Amino acid sequence: MEKTMVEKTTTEKKYHHGDLSTELIEKGLQMIQQDGFDKLSLRKLAKACGVSEAAPYSHFKNKEDLMRAMQEYTTEKLYDALRTAYEKSPDPTNGHAIFDMGIAYISFFMEHPTYFTFIFNQPHLEVDLSMKGQDEFKAFRFFREKCYEIYRKEGYDDERIKYGVISMWAKVHGIAAITSLPCVKTDFDWKDVLERVLME
Repeated sequence: MEKTMVEKTTTEKKYHHGDLSTELIEKGLQMIQQDGFDKLSLRKLAKACGVSEAAPYSHFKNKEDLMRAMQEYTTEKLYDALRTAYEKSPDPTNGHAIFDMGIAYISFFMEHPTYFTFIFNQPHLEVDLSMKGQDEFKAFRFFREKCYEIYRKEGYDDERIKYGVISMWAKVHGIAAITSLPCVKTDFDWKDVLERVLME
């Protein structure tokens, strides 16, 4: 009995000194993907992470608090992926940087399909397609702002850019949705055809 308590305490210290909150979020995303939002609970997450039932409450007040943290975590990760792709583009001042962000958008969700399901099933998510959108979905906001910034310099008027943004996002979002579906079967690797599909 004493040995079990020591092992349990050691496990919890490991997570607390590591990153239990991230572990809870990632495991939670997997649970939602498999069983749906309603089946998620902090108690189940604690068991999945190998910690006591009380441990998650050191990071999240309740399930709603955890859900908010999940939303922030996943959208921040997506934003970082787009920003990194833009900054690493050979020339961030031209349209190729937008193309690079499109590749990054799809690749991100290919690597994290549970994120796609979670992010776009949130009732409070808002994606504003208007030219001066004020949405809080910072990943899309970043993409939209860079599109206007780059294509204005190339001489396109705002009306054309607005519909270009809608078209570009629809394409990358649609492909990301397809790659995230477990029921979709292919005889190719998406990474081998991605650039060609986006260019057509």
